[in-house]
Amino acid sequence: MSETILAIDFGTSHSLVGALQDGKRRDALAIDPGADDPTLMRTLLYFPNADVCFYGAEALKQFTDNDLEGRLFRSFKSHLANQHYLGTSIDNRILSLETMVGLFLLEIKKRSEKILGTTINKAVIGKPARYSMDEVADEFALHRMQKAAEYAGFTEILFVPEPLAAALEFRREIQEEKTILIGDFGGGTSDFTIMKISKKPFQKSDVLAVDGCPLAGDALDSVFMSRRLNRSFGAQTQYRLPLSENLLKMPSGVMDRLNKPSQIVHLKERDTYHFIKEVQKCALKDEDKAAIERLFIMIEDQQIFQFFEEIERTKKVLSRKSTAHFNFDYPDLETTDVFSTTEFREWSENVKNDIIAALERCLASAELKAEQIDYVFLTGGTAHVPFIQKEFENRFGAHKMQTKNFFHSILSGLIESAKSWSELS
Repeated sequence: MSETILAIDFGTSHSLVGALQDGKRRDALAIDPGADDPTLMRTLLYFPNADVCFYGAEALKQFTDNDLEGRLFRSFKSHLANQHYLGTSIDNRILSLETMVGLFLLEIKKRSEKILGTTINKAVIGKPARYSMDEVADEFALHRMQKAAEYAGFTEILFVPEPLAAALEFRREIQEEKTILIGDFGGGTSDFTIMKISKKPFQKSDVLAVDGCPLAGDALDSVFMSRRLNRSFGAQTQYRLPLSENLLKMPSGVMDRLNKPSQIVHLKERDTYHFIKEVQKCALKDEDKAAIERLFIMIEDQQIFQFFEEIERTKKVLSRKSTAHFNFDYPDLETTDVFSTTEFREWSENVKNDIIAALERCLASAELKAEQIDYVFLTGGTAHVPFIQKEFENRFGAHKMQTKNFFHSILSGLIESAKSWSELS
């Protein structure tokens, strides 16, 4: 019986969609005509009010056209494993995280159905090797994704680890059996799979190990804010509450929200916002009060997204050059700085170590040493950060590296998974 299965690479920063339709592959559907690459849809939600939502490139355009009013959400996938994060509110509407993800998946479903000319109820969806290092949190995140996919209208859902999907794609390039390592670096997670690949039909026993950690591109972006840029927004403020002799510092929980792309939008929530206002009143130094005022301008004028876009641009420059100029010129938020690759490498040491620890766990689980790996395939922009790439070259040898910046490799593997699923149905 003919059927259509949607393949969804739901990413922290970008999402892609393909399909298996009547047994034939439909690679990378043009689901976002407003984007530079219509097959690559930014994972963005924009609510000008509680009753209207825009997605992808249109979300960014409408956000700009509406003078940055309303709520723009990015990196919301990063919250899935956080059991304390239930969602947000817009005006008087409560919006759970499952609903936010579900709305995005539903939009993808509707656009795909229009392109393919059919109703779709079945989906293969990529998942990180680990949403969290905590097993309970990892299962909780997957449960949330299941609920979100059901909200979008899918009645049959198969989740496939993203690095495994990438491996299925790379199998098409291999002529004889090899043992390979796949490293997939997204915005929110770094995932690894070790498996044997050949021209033979795929079997579950081919997968020798899967592991990962919930750190990748966004974590590298955050070091620029946490190590230097947040000082201009009150991170080092000292204050004393009325009738108290205790000298206090801006709480780390507040600064943690400021430092992370997925968290900073929540500074606008009422309790946090009012707390920062109180800190500003009680700050001991005028320069700290002025710095917090800059933070309020960033929040109220909705400049958070643009500020992190400049951080992302700076990070990319440092992958090619030894220094990069940071320049943000919004009125009253003007910020200029120069960053070096040496600083970036030092600040990112803990993130790098956690990523490499996940790699080492994966090798140990497969009971293999680095020299027993035939090829190393790395995907995603973070794979091109020099000090990350160097770690892999040192362990496996530059001659084994097959570094690729495909956004489409995981999607292609998900379509292969859909094909196998269809054949077993």
